[in-house]
Amino acid sequence: MELQELGAGAQGRVVLARHEVSGQHVAIKYLASGLLGDSHARATFRSEAELLRRVADPHVTRLLDYVEAPRGAAIVMEVVAGPSLRAVLDRRDRPLEPEAALTVLKGSLRGLAAAHAVGVVHRDYKPANVLVQSDGQSKLIDFGVAVLSGQGGIMGTPAYMAPEQWQGAPATPATDVYAATCVFFECVTGRKPYGAATQGELRAQHMAAPIPIDGVPEALRSLIVQGMAKHPGQRRGNVAAFLDELEAAAVANYGAGWERRGLIALGTAAAVLAAALPFALISSALSPGAVIGSAGEAAHALGGNGLLAKIGGAKAAGGAVAGTAAAVMIATYFLPAGADVGGTSTGDYRAYFGSPRVVLDNTSIPDGDTDASPLISEKITVSPARARAGTRVRVDTTWHGRTPWGLQYLGPGRFRCHGPDSERGDAYHSSYSVALGEQKNESKDSKKPKFWLYRTSEKSPNDIPSGTPVPVQGALLRQNDQEKYYDHKHCSWTFNGTTAAEVIIPAEAALKPGKYRLSRHNPVGIGFVRAEVGERLTTISPASADARVEGSLPTLEVLE
Repeated sequence: MELQELGAGAQGRVVLARHEVSGQHVAIKYLASGLLGDSHARATFRSEAELLRRVADPHVTRLLDYVEAPRGAAIVMEVVAGPSLRAVLDRRDRPLEPEAALTVLKGSLRGLAAAHAVGVVHRDYKPANVLVQSDGQSKLIDFGVAVLSGQGGIMGTPAYMAPEQWQGAPATPATDVYAATCVFFECVTGRKPYGAATQGELRAQHMAAPIPIDGVPEALRSLIVQGMAKHPGQRRGNVAAFLDELEAAAVANYGAGWERRGLIALGTAAAVLAAALPFALISSALSPGAVIGSAGEAAHALGGNGLLAKIGGAKAAGGAVAGTAAAVMIATYFLPAGADVGGTSTGDYRAYFGSPRVVLDNTSIPDGDTDASPLISEKITVSPARARAGTRVRVDTTWHGRTPWGLQYLGPGRFRCHGPDSERGDAYHSSYSVALGEQKNESKDSKKPKFWLYRTSEKSPNDIPSGTPVPVQGALLRQNDQEKYYDHKHCSWTFNGTTAAEVIIPAEAALKPGKYRLSRHNPVGIGFVRAEVGERLTTISPASADARVEGSLPTLEVLE
C-alpha cells in the first residue's frame, strides 16, 4: 500500500509503502513511466538493482527486491529514517564539527569499501546520496550511475567529479575516494572545493587547479591532499588504507573518543530534520548524474513555457527538447478517503512527434521511428488534491526534455553520435523550436504562471483531456536552474528542471465544484513548432509532424 511520495525526478519517483501482510515499511523506486519504452533506460535501471544487490553492508541501503514487467519496473529498498547529508548541511549556518565530518567520511568510506569489494564503483557520491540517521550513522544510496570497476563514461555530479571522470576514463575505487574527499571538504569548510560560473571552468579546476586547503583545520589537511590528488594513482585507491589514515589522524588530533562525539553531533543535527519526517527524504536517489560534454558551457535556456532557446552550433535558431520514445506515462493517485481538504494527485505525460523528420529536416528518418523524436515530458503533482474556494494548492512540476544534436540516422533506433561540437552536414544540425501549449495562452509574467483546469468526471477515461479549460492564475514559489548535459548514448542534449507554484482556488462563480485535471499548458500537448524549411525558419503546424501527447494529468477536486 502506497503511503506517500518521498521524492521524484527525471528518472522516476520513490514512494513510501507498507506491505499489507507483514506491515513492513519499504521505499519503492519506480522507473519513470515515460522511460519504460526506452530500452537503455530500462537496462540502466536494472543494472542499478543488480549492482545494489551485490553490496551488503550496514552503511549501504539494502535492496529487498526488484520487479520488472512490461508496464513497469521497481526497486524495493529498506527505509532509512533520516534526512540526507545535503539537507543537514543546507540547514546549518556553519560547517560541521571536525569529529562529525570525520564520522561522515568514515561511514561513507566503509560503504564504498563494501561496494569496491564486489567490483562496484558508485561514481556519484555526494551529500544528497548519503542519508543520516538520528544515531549519527549514515547510509549510502543511489547506485543509478554505478559501474563495475574499469568501466568509463563522463557521468557524475560536476562539483564532486574526479579528473578522470571529466575525461571519460575508466572509473576505479580512487574515483569514489576523490568524491568522498570533496564532500569531506564541504563538511569541514561549508563550501564546495571548487566554484565556477561554467562547467568548462569547473572542469579545468578539477583537472589542474591546486588542491584547496584554505579553511580546512590543519590536522585534516593531509587527508584532503591525499584524497583529492589529481591523478588516481596518487590517491589512496585502497579505501581500507585511507580509513587507517583517517583513524590515525582523528585519534592523534581529537582523542580516542572522537567518533563517539562525532556520532552525537551528527545525530543531533540529523534529528532536528528527522523529527519532522516519518521516513527519509530520498529524492536524491532519482537525480540523474550530469553528463558533461565539451560544449557543456554553451548558453542554453529553457523557459517556463517549455520553449528551448538557442542550443549552439552555427545555426541562428535553437533546438527543442527531445529524446528517445517511451511508453505511455501512467498517472498515480494517492487520495485518502474522505470528503475533506487533503490528498495528493500526480500525473505524467510526454509529448513527441510521429514524424520527427519534418522537424529535424532529416528525410532518412521514417515515420514512426520516435526514438529520434524531440521529447518533452512533465510530471505534475498537486497538493492538496481536494480543495475548496480559498484553499492554497501547491503545484510541483518536474520536467524533462531531450534534443538530438550531432546525430546521424542509420536505421530504426540506430544512430551514430558525432558529439556536441559536431557540424557535419550528415549529422543534421537543423534549427527548430518546440513548445507546449499555444504561446498566446501562456502567462507573460514568469512569476505568475497560468494553469488550466479541464472539467472531468468519474466516467472520464484517465487520459489527456480536451475541450475548453478554466484558466487559474498562479504564483511562482521556486524554479530551479535547469540541469543540462550532452548524452553521448542518445546523441542528444538533455534538460531537467523543477518548478513549484501555488494557486488559490477561486470562488464558485469562477470554478464550479467538481473534478478537474490540471495542466500547465493549453492545449496540453505541443502547440508550437518552428523549424528550418528550405533554409528558412518557418512556423509549421504541429499536426504536419504528427505531434502526439500521451499520459495523464493530476486530478484536482473542488469541494463545495
